[in-house]
Parts: sequence; structure tokens; C-alpha cells
Amino acid sequence: MKKSIQFLLFVLFIAALTTQCDVIDQPFKNGGPQDTTSTAQLRNVLIEDFTGHRCKNCPKASKKIKELVNAFGANRIIGLAIHAGPGIFTGTNADYPTDFTTLEGKQIQNFFGTNMLPVGMINRENWTSSGNSHWSTFDEWPTLSAEAMDSTLRVELEVEASVDFSDTTIAVNVKAIPQVAILHDLDVVVMVKESGIVSPQLLEDDTRDPNYVHDNVLREFITPTWGEEIGNSPMLPGDEYLSSHSMSWNTSWVRTNSAVVVYVYNPTNYRILQVVEASID
Repeated sequence: MKKSIQFLLFVLFIAALTTQCDVIDQPFKNGGPQDTTSTAQLRNVLIEDFTGHRCKNCPKASKKIKELVNAFGANRIIGLAIHAGPGIFTGTNADYPTDFTTLEGKQIQNFFGTNMLPVGMINRENWTSSGNSHWSTFDEWPTLSAEAMDSTLRVELEVEASVDFSDTTIAVNVKAIPQVAILHDLDVVVMVKESGIVSPQLLEDDTRDPNYVHDNVLREFITPTWGEEIGNSPMLPGDEYLSSHSMSWNTSWVRTNSAVVVYVYNPTNYRILQVVEASID
């Protein structure tokens, strides 16, 4: 009963978020104010935002992510702007010179078929091998995020990331701790994203903003696109599974504007069980 009441309050708040202005005076999390002294980890949300700098409606999707982050916190809502899709939206020219596309982003877009921009996925919920039930529009993200955050946390994640003193290598250490019995294998994905990138963007009124600020931009995967195995079935609550990952650091990325995104997922249905964002030391 308590959880039902919390979820009802949560949905009412989400409804207000989608119909009112951007300013949210009193953000509530999981149905109401939280005890900030608690260290219990909750299930977070990865919003994979398929976007393009020549997609005039895509800034509205980015804006929706910012609203959700402001409402629920950057530790609960983790945005990832994946520049992938038709070249008319993502290609470069004299007016849009920055190539934000990545090999991994294109592989993900091709697999999930998200070639309509803007479109997104929330923790890759509802994926099937046919159909597009895993797609969602940015207007759906508040409700879908609420449902995901209100669901049971199956795996806790702890992440540390650092770049060495010579700025040559980034190293990431991951610990996955099952919170319930997991009867499938578990894969981990590690990547770098960067915010605060100033580069032109097409806007809804067909004007070009030369000083648009791009946030949450996927820069590169540290693991392969589909990750690496971190645990084998069965896994029990309290077990600990460790993995370490590294790659060359790109000095063109601004470290203070960059972060590591790590998620673990079920490789049989691609559902993301937990995601965290970590700063880079």
C-alpha cells in the first residue's frame, strides 16, 4: 500500500512536470522528499537520446533531459546524447562542422532501429527482436523514467574513474553487487561522455544557433559496444563482481566536463538493470 501511494504521488508530480514551465521549485524523488543521510542505492535511469545537430526538434529532447535532471538529480537521471541516424540530421558541412557520430553510436542505432530523430530509450525497457516498443518520444520520458526509478534495484554499482598524471590513460574500476538472485549472465558497459561542447545546432524555427551548448555527448566506449561479461548465472545477493577497464585518454576532451557512464544489463533482452555516472579524477 505504501509503495502504491508513493507511486501515485510520483505520477502526479510527473504529470505536473510535463505540463508546466521549466522551473521546478521543489523536486521530489521516488514519491516524496528523501532522507539525504541514506546510502541505499536506488535504480537509476539511462536515457539514450538519439539526436543530431541538423535535427531541428532534437533540442527539445535535450531540454526534457535537463528538466528531469533538475527534478530528480543527476545521479538518478543520466542522459546520453547519441548522434546517430540519417545523414541529413547528423552529417557535417560548412555550417555544421563537428562530427559527433561514433562507431558505437551507429552500431547501437542500427541494432535498435532508432532512425527517427529525436527518439530515445529508457533503460532499454520493452525490447523485442521485432517491433519498436522500446522506442519513446521525449514527451514520454517523464512517465517512463518514473516507472523505472520506482522498480526494484537488482544490481548495485560502484565506479571509480581516473586519468593518469601524464593524461595518457583513463582507468575505470567497477564493482557490481547483486541485490536479488540473478539467474542470467551480466554484462557491463563503460563509456565516456562530455558536456559543455559549443557547436552549431539547427533549431525548431529553422534558424542556426552557432553557439549552442551540446551536453551528454557520447565520446567513446571503453568496453566493446555490447560490453564485457562481469558475472555468470547464478548470482546471489551480497556477491561482488569486479572488472577493470582502460583506454587512451583523448586530450581534446575537457576532463572537468566529462564523465564515465557505466551500466550493467541482461544480455538476453538488453534491459539495463543499473546505470551510474562517475566523475573523472
